[in-house]
Amino acid sequence: MAVAEVTVKLAFTPLNVTAVAPVKFVPLIVTLVPTGPLVGVKLVIVVVAGELTTVNALALIAVPPGVVTLSGPVVAPAGTVA
Repeated sequence: MAVAEVTVKLAFTPLNVTAVAPVKFVPLIVTLVPTGPLVGVKLVIVVVAGELTTVNALALIAVPPGVVTLSGPVVAPAGTVA
């Protein structure tokens, strides 16, 4: 006659808990459809010497000297390597 031996051990230690990374949100991508030019930003067509010319640059306006800061090229000291 065969006798089966079975041993059952009970563990009283808590289970391991592993921290889970938070769920990342999917980025929202918005693409705007280009529209026409804004009000006041339209090209101006003028006649110069009998020919049509498109003017797309703003007119230069004189600015008081106290408002403008002049800056020029900065020269690196001798021996400086870029």
